[in-house]
Amino acid sequence: QFQSECTQQSKEPRNRMQDEFPAKQEADALLSALSSLQDKAQHLEYNLSAETRLKLDLFSALGDARRQLEIAQVRLMKQDQEIREMKQRIAEVMAVAPGMSYVAPRSSAPQYLKFLNSERYVLNPRGLMYQCLKK
Repeated sequence: QFQSECTQQSKEPRNRMQDEFPAKQEADALLSALSSLQDKAQHLEYNLSAETRLKLDLFSALGDARRQLEIAQVRLMKQDQEIREMKQRIAEVMAVAPGMSYVAPRSSAPQYLKFLNSERYVLNPRGLMYQCLKK
């Protein structure tokens, strides 16, 4: 009887170890999966941060381009106004000068608007980006 008890007690630690072994393997697998998911999350966070920085740079460049476009349009409108005034002065001088005549041609729209509204290209003024779209 003593021998059977000893044998039974020696089997119990083995059974416990056998029961603990799959649990340890499962815990190791779960820790490995957790570590992998944390690495993936960190990688995604880094990529998202990089994408956000890129978008901010692009929006900044878009804002600069819009400002430059607005400045160029204002400059063109001023130059167009100056041209009209010069043509008017020339017409007045030619009208006063004897024997000369000059008729200033009337333009319905400034030259830059003729290009922007031409048949080949259309600009969307409400668009986020200005690019020529072929009709």
